[in-house]
Parts: sequence; structure tokens; C-alpha cells
Amino acid sequence: MNINANQQILMISAEGQDYDQIREVAARAGVGSVYCRRIDEARSILAKGDACVVFCQDQLPDGNFRAVIAEADTVPVIVLSRFADWDYFLAALRDGAFDYIACPPDAKETERILRSAISKSMARRRGAKVLAESAMAASS
Repeated sequence: MNINANQQILMISAEGQDYDQIREVAARAGVGSVYCRRIDEARSILAKGDACVVFCQDQLPDGNFRAVIAEADTVPVIVLSRFADWDYFLAALRDGAFDYIACPPDAKETERILRSAISKSMARRRGAKVLAESAMAASS
């Protein structure tokens, strides 16, 4: 995959217990990673546009995955949860999550989901760039 050098995945988790595995999967996919414990720590990374995908725990000290989805705007958010329950999965997708992974995450499944999310993120960025260029051309 052709990822910009500054692109990385963002992991938001109070405990960070799954970060090492997520970081390894990201490295195999060719992207870096950064870890935050709280949503308020993640805001600056999201605001700079440096995150191409966000992994977050379903419950965080300063909110939950729904708040992360709102902050992430168009960046795909993958929810990590200790609940391997169909209802939690459907609720996360209904609320705008890209996908839902029951923890501990399976490395191969996580990599498949991450690569799909990166592709979606790149397509959105290309689309936004084309729209911006079209708007500039139209105003000239």
C-alpha cells in the first residue's frame, strides 16, 4: 500500500493491553502507530489529520467509542471490546464504526480489517482532494 510517511494508526485505550499486537499488525501493513489513553489526548492527532485509521476501546475514561467516531469525522474507527456479543457488534456498526473486534484480537483478522480500513481512508482522502481541486478550478 502506498501510505504517506506521516500516516499512522491511532490506538485509544485506557489500559493499552492490546497495543503491542495492534502496533505489530500496523507495521506489517506499512503504517506507524501512536497510542493515547484518552480521547482528549487523541484530539490533536485527529485534528492534524495524521491518523488514517483509529482503533479504540468501547469504553474510555473520558467517553466511549461514539465520542471517538464523532471526533474522527471521516477516519475509519475500529472498536475493540471484551464483549464478543452480536448485539454490541451491531450497535457499534449502527453508530458509525468501521468494524468491531472482540479482544484479544486475532492478528490475521485484525490485519485484514486494518488493510480494508486503510483502503477506505485513502479513497476518502483522494475523493476529498479531487473535490478541492475541482472547487479551485471552478473558482478560477
